[in-house]
Amino acid sequence: MSSVFTTVLPVRWSDQDINRHVNNARVVTLLEEARLAAIASWLGDEGVPDPARPRVVVSLTLDYLRSVDHGPELTARVWVSRLGRSSYTVAYELVQHGQVAVRARTVLVQTDQATGRSIPLPDHARATLEGIVVPDESIAAHPATVGDNRA
Repeated sequence: MSSVFTTVLPVRWSDQDINRHVNNARVVTLLEEARLAAIASWLGDEGVPDPARPRVVVSLTLDYLRSVDHGPELTARVWVSRLGRSSYTVAYELVQHGQVAVRARTVLVQTDQATGRSIPLPDHARATLEGIVVPDESIAAHPATVGDNRA
């Protein structure tokens, strides 16, 4: 299994704003699409959102390094940069025109359906995620050598 999930994201005409670049709120939606695809790839059926075992976003940080345009291919690189007892951090780079346009991270927490409180990650999910954690320093130091799932 690959540590860095890579996918091409479709940028829709309607994602643009009056400035003719992808609206900042739409970038968050693109990140969500990339995250859902990555987690499903890593965890299979256990990664598909399920109200019986909710994982919620408790933090989102985002740096816009340059505008994202409609038209040219937009590639998302997604990896797990940290694993906790009940949470994990998903990191992203959105690349367009051969340059990183967006860097972001979300912290996801496994919660109890009845109480809404955090609970430990399921054993299978934890074991899988432990095997693919890539510290951010590894991405920065060796961006071309970190494995991904693109051909």
